[in-house]
Amino acid sequence: SKSNDNQISYPTLTAFDKGGIKVLFDFEKPEPDAFVTIVNATYRNATADDLMAFTCKVAVPKYLKVTMGPPSSAVLRGSGGAITQTMNVTNGQRGQKPLKMRLVLEYKKNGETVSEQQDVTDFPKEL
Repeated sequence: SKSNDNQISYPTLTAFDKGGIKVLFDFEKPEPDAFVTIVNATYRNATADDLMAFTCKVAVPKYLKVTMGPPSSAVLRGSGGAITQTMNVTNGQRGQKPLKMRLVLEYKKNGETVSEQQDVTDFPKEL
């Protein structure tokens, strides 16, 4: 296995921040010029309520391809709980077109289904 000494580090992106719920993206690349970006998503809940059946779906333009791994849990616990999920994003037009996506968060809070959407366009340019 290659050593990661020359791994570039990318800033963490706050992709969503509303009503006590945050989505943070951390990024890795197999190589700096790779078409693939590994996005490590962390969903955080600062509210008092547990959020049940929590899912994050992602919609991307046609030139991007996303593969989502399984989330670490379907319950986003209240008062600081977290769920992690990894997605691999392939940008076949890297250098010409930027990464962008729409997040759709869905969960049940006190028995009510809540759906939130957010367009994410401020990915680090070097990705």
